[in-house]
Amino acid sequence: MERISGPYKGYFIAAYTVGTEPNFVGYAKICITEPQDVWNAPAVEKLLSATGFRIEQEALSAAERKARHTIAEIVGNWDQVTGTGALE
Repeated sequence: MERISGPYKGYFIAAYTVGTEPNFVGYAKICITEPQDVWNAPAVEKLLSATGFRIEQEALSAAERKARHTIAEIVGNWDQVTGTGALE
């Protein structure tokens, strides 16, 4: 199973699963530009989800979730918390 999603905070996620009978492992690549496929995606970061998922969709979702957390760490939280002048 494979899926390309995004953009998420300016990045794309190319995620895929690999079967390791009887379980699945999820992998994700974080990309600056939207990749055409998950296999040839030019990644700025490659990630491995936790192993041992019995359902392929869970492995894929775990890899995407890990990629989103990593992107959040890369980008940081630059959103304004308060409006202009609120602390004056």
